[in-house]
Amino acid sequence: MLRRFAPALLILATFILDTTVLPIVYGGVYAVPLTVVAVLLIGMLMGRMRGLLYGTIGGLLIDITSGTLGLMTFFFMAVGFMIGLILYNPGEHLRTGRRLARRKRFQRAIWVFVLYATGEAVLLVIQYFNTAELHWMYFMNIALRALIVTALTLLLRPLAYHILLGSERTRVSARDREVKSF
Repeated sequence: MLRRFAPALLILATFILDTTVLPIVYGGVYAVPLTVVAVLLIGMLMGRMRGLLYGTIGGLLIDITSGTLGLMTFFFMAVGFMIGLILYNPGEHLRTGRRLARRKRFQRAIWVFVLYATGEAVLLVIQYFNTAELHWMYFMNIALRALIVTALTLLLRPLAYHILLGSERTRVSARDREVKSF
């Protein structure tokens, strides 16, 4: 029963960390919202529709507290949906060959980096139309924030897999099920 509420609790916990604890610890240019990392993990592990749903919830929570209604909501929704569309594989298990696992990790890293950097670039275009200023430093900041989000997503994926989907021993795949009748 708790497993059903795990994604919502994860979004709520990361939102609370984003709005209360992290601004006190570090409020610089390279601070990334942990809520977007949670949305990426939910989309990656649970599919595009749940990525879209929890991206909407997380984005709305961030927008309500910051006062920019709709800006982060659309960004989180798009990122959650696209990562779920591209990287969700329901038959995937943690026990794969080392070479295949390394290739999958590299593929995940590339897609997370590209999707987050694209979303930040869209936000930069919106900022440009509001301020009419564009500096080369903005692009370096986008790249560094995308690297931080990619690293956090890849490091927290095993923990999120355990929280959201359960351990490998408790899950029974279609190959392991016993056929009782024909």
